[in-house]
Amino acid sequence: MRRKQAEFEFIREYEGVYPIAKLVDVTSVSRSGYYRWKSRKESYEQDKKDEELYQKILEIYQKYGGTFGRERIKKELKRSYHMIVNEKCISRVMKKYGLRCRIRRKRKKGGHQPYGNVPNILDRNFKALRPGIKMGVDITYVPVKGDHHPWLYVCAIKDLFNSEIVAYSMDTNQSTELVYEALNKLQKRGFEKGAILHSDQGIQFTNPGYRLRLKEMGITQSMSRRGNCWDNACVENFFSHFKTEAPCLYKMETLVEIKNAIDAYMRYFNNNRIQNKLEMSPVEYRLKTA
Repeated sequence: MRRKQAEFEFIREYEGVYPIAKLVDVTSVSRSGYYRWKSRKESYEQDKKDEELYQKILEIYQKYGGTFGRERIKKELKRSYHMIVNEKCISRVMKKYGLRCRIRRKRKKGGHQPYGNVPNILDRNFKALRPGIKMGVDITYVPVKGDHHPWLYVCAIKDLFNSEIVAYSMDTNQSTELVYEALNKLQKRGFEKGAILHSDQGIQFTNPGYRLRLKEMGITQSMSRRGNCWDNACVENFFSHFKTEAPCLYKMETLVEIKNAIDAYMRYFNNNRIQNKLEMSPVEYRLKTA
């Protein structure tokens, strides 16, 4: 048995130099026997490589709660393990071991009806050359199970330069005060005078007080067309990830627990979550380009 194993190894080592037929002639093994051995050998070696890669993918999968797909896993493998692996290989290994990431639902495009005298200045141009010149704002909600408040509302302001959430606020009331609190945090953080802040046509953003507040802050207001969530896709996209990647929010029952979980997710999103277009987290990108 050891002799056959040695002969198989011998043929494999020199099969690129000499014809298989000649190599078989100088050994005691058959051509078909060699090919069966080679097939098993390569299958074993591939399984071993897959297992090693799977362990790295599993670490990333568990670290980020199963929210990273093959593209982000590829970037994280490169960033954390200095491994260059193509997406097809990652997809194959994940399928082989039954790993599936959570998928968020895609938004559909809406209509094109303009609103009043607030123009859509942003006009779906979601790229910015530097921080603090283009931002988006929106409100979402999280259900509260074990409290007399059924909902917790979250207002977030996103910088389009690096997708960083630069300000956010939380309240059980979906009032203009919720937005004002986020604006106050934005003002403390700082931005360029005349910066664009884009929103949808929610009542909080069409409110005369809100529009006056932006004017006092030196911010240029931009607003989506009616019934067109695609115009504010930059923030809708964030909230879509937020609700998909923070499922623990729906298991918690008190306001304090949910607020703490939201604070934790915001830190994770800004500091750790890889943005595909940046190939690093928002904060990493801002510091790198500073």
